[in-house]
Amino acid sequence: MDYLVLGSNGFAQMGDSAFYKKLKIEMQVLLDYFHSSFPIPQKFKTMAYYSVKTFHHDFGDYQEIVLWYDCDYINSLEESEIESDHEIYDLFWTWFRVIESADLKSDQLTDQIKEAYFKSVNVSKGEHLSVSIAS
Repeated sequence: MDYLVLGSNGFAQMGDSAFYKKLKIEMQVLLDYFHSSFPIPQKFKTMAYYSVKTFHHDFGDYQEIVLWYDCDYINSLEESEIESDHEIYDLFWTWFRVIESADLKSDQLTDQIKEAYFKSVNVSKGEHLSVSIAS
């Protein structure tokens, strides 16, 4: 298995005191978005899935949505002499280009993430005052 990075929204910002809480909510909203807006095609259900992946960086860990897929299987389709295998190969990469181009920083998704975050905080303690979006 290998993965292809789909990205994140940027709602959770390193250095923010609520970074991990915001990150968890952001990743869940985006994962739900991919599942509902770009379901895995039936042909690929046994060899591909969405998940959250943690990446390590000098300034701290961060997460992004990725598509895990069976790269050996996809490569075998490309190398096959069967025309229908080439069609499936092309279908996979066409589908990936569509999901890869999703606007994860759209106002609609950002608003969904903010709403989910605000529902999770204790307003009486002022937890909601640390919300910020990087430009």
